[in-house]
Amino acid sequence: MNSKVRVLVFPCGSESASEIHQALRHSVHVELFGASSVEDHGRVRFQNYIGDVPNIADASFDASFARIVADHSIDMVFATHDTVLDYLAPRADALGFFLVNGDAAATHVARRKSATYTLFDDCAWSPAMFSNVDAVKSWPAVVKPDLGQGGQGVAVVRNANEAWTAIEATRHPVLVEYLPGEEITVDCFTDFERELVWAGPRTRERVRAGISMRSRFVELTPDIREIAETINARVAMRGPWFFQLKRAANGEWKLLEISCRIAGTMVAQRARGINLPLMAVQDFMKRKLLPLDCKHVPLIERNIATRAVFDYEYDDVFVDLDDTLIIDGRVTPSVIAFLYQAQGDGKRITLITRHRHDVNTTLRDARIGAGLFDAIIHIDDIQRKSAHIKERAIFVDNHFPERLDVSRENGIPVFDVDRIEFLLR
Repeated sequence: MNSKVRVLVFPCGSESASEIHQALRHSVHVELFGASSVEDHGRVRFQNYIGDVPNIADASFDASFARIVADHSIDMVFATHDTVLDYLAPRADALGFFLVNGDAAATHVARRKSATYTLFDDCAWSPAMFSNVDAVKSWPAVVKPDLGQGGQGVAVVRNANEAWTAIEATRHPVLVEYLPGEEITVDCFTDFERELVWAGPRTRERVRAGISMRSRFVELTPDIREIAETINARVAMRGPWFFQLKRAANGEWKLLEISCRIAGTMVAQRARGINLPLMAVQDFMKRKLLPLDCKHVPLIERNIATRAVFDYEYDDVFVDLDDTLIIDGRVTPSVIAFLYQAQGDGKRITLITRHRHDVNTTLRDARIGAGLFDAIIHIDDIQRKSAHIKERAIFVDNHFPERLDVSRENGIPVFDVDRIEFLLR
């Protein structure tokens, strides 16, 4: 095996792929790769990016994917879509990689709600599934796609006519009982010895496009734990997985779905110290796992993060000090993070400032090491910053007249403080 575990995330543009990236990017055990069949956010997220991968429905996919695995010496793969995971599971050994939670029987059951409900039809927490509309004794009911996820394509039907209409509009429909109560997700982890080492329930309080944007942690009650243990006993899990529950009219929990992949909002568990993607890497290395839970994180809030594709080649970063790198006596986090990122990418960094005090003293007071800068240019009010700017550079300054002058005189990209976040990886 490689000195580092070489991990491929495919497809790498989804929310769950972003969570895997954030969870593994700083691990000393991991070299991270991303691949996608379509042009998406993965290109700006993953430094080691592989594009133009054939769709899994394409006849050339298997050979192409095997070549990617071989060319990059990939050890393990996270599949971030249920259908992709279901496709790769029976092929992983032949294609030459370890697939996280890639048992073929498990992915088949988890991908199909009809198979899931049938497997657990002897459990009180499995919802009633109706073979046809006439079998429904009490309305409303629910029509959902057998291969759906994230609540997509779900229709609440209030009578037989609505049910028939929804069934005709749904590919591979499943007709099940209506569950009116609250909904939770339970993030889980099963190790290489089939032991359930983590189960963490969380709410789905604000949902956008099937993604939980606000989650509050709730107690792992004995009934939820029993459901998790039963699923783990009947489905061959290994790695991170999750299931969703909803309360029935009588207040009891009922199963909505199971998934063998990382969920985007598993970031909630990482916020409290449970890094599920990293646990999968450690489990791949056959290490016994001990979750260390921080109970002082009651909830998480999420929003949309934006990154920009920047197609300008540059060697130097020129950055201002006052109200740019330091604002109101405090370091600007996004700017200092970008400077360290640029330094790591081999860029030269020059501090250029009209600061009215001793620059080294100000940097020291702000806890910024002067060694971060390849040069410090301290100019007076008469001099123009544009006179000191090199070619193949970018310029960061909060003051519009300065940016305007550099843009006109030097013809290079200029950035205000608010734009720097778009360049962070």
